[in-house]
Amino acid sequence: MKPPPPPGPPDVKDLRELVDQWATFTADLERQDYSFDLDNWLNDVDVRELILEALPMFSREEMGDHALKLDEADKQFMAGTRDFKRCVWGSGTAKKEKWTAPKNWWYFRTPRRTNAQLEDELATVR
Repeated sequence: MKPPPPPGPPDVKDLRELVDQWATFTADLERQDYSFDLDNWLNDVDVRELILEALPMFSREEMGDHALKLDEADKQFMAGTRDFKRCVWGSGTAKKEKWTAPKNWWYFRTPRRTNAQLEDELATVR
């Protein structure tokens, strides 16, 4: 029996879906308090990391309007968040993954409008 064929080339539709997800998240962040816990925050900002990893595979032309949508969503994220003293995943993970605040800035920010549970959990991030 033959092994299955290797996966095909990446599809720009997948990247566009991630950008749509990021844009929805950042728009909500700007409009309302973030009411979820740290695990949810990590999942939400991981979407931006997935976008970063996919960007080299496609040109801005291939992304179409989604290139501008990403730029706008990033601005919304910056407006709806504040600097955090370390990576929200923790210093160990940041070191292992080689994440830095200049390159992976979404991991070094937290919501401006937050909740007590998230703030308590962020206080334990080392």
